[in-house]
Formats: sequence, structure tokens, C-alpha cells
Amino acid sequence: MISARLRYIALALTAYGLLILGLLWALESVWAGAVVCLWLSGLCGLGCSRIRHTAGRHQDEQAAELEALAPGVWVEPWADWCCERGWLTRGGLHHPATCTRAQQR
Repeated sequence: MISARLRYIALALTAYGLLILGLLWALESVWAGAVVCLWLSGLCGLGCSRIRHTAGRHQDEQAAELEALAPGVWVEPWADWCCERGWLTRGGLHHPATCTRAQQR
């Protein structure tokens, strides 16, 4: 499965490309192509918004799950760090995607 970050980047680049193509076609008075490209660019922008919303909701769910695992401890998801002393893991796995930095409130 492709990560949300890569999907977002690909969709944003596609939106910008379609926007530029639509504007270039509008300058050349090719109105049908310009309208289609601008419409597709808008749909790509809505797709980017949907990806951001879904990723944010997933992070909120993950934070709630981590709060349930370690009540009274402030946890912050970290995806790029390895687990060391002072780090909590979910499921006992020492993988960057399951590590969180634990700090007292």
C-alpha cells in the first residue's frame, strides 16, 4: 500500500500540473481542454484535502490508543525515531512506526 505522504505528494503535483496545463490551454483559447484540466485540478485538490483529513483522523485514533496504553503519560507519535530508553512501544515491537516518546505530564 502506498503511504499517505506519497499519495498526497503525487496528487498535489498532478493538481499543479493540470492547473498549469489548463491555464496554458486557456491562453491558447482551447476552452474545452482548459475547463477539463481546471476541473480535474480542483478534483485533485479535493483529493489532497481528503488525504490530509484521513491521516489526521488516523493520528487522533492512534494518540487515543496510546493514551489508553499509558494513562497519565503524555505520548507523542514519532514515526522517524528508533526505540531507546524512555520510549514506549505498541505491542513490544521495536520499529519506528510503533515508537512514541513518553514524557510525564
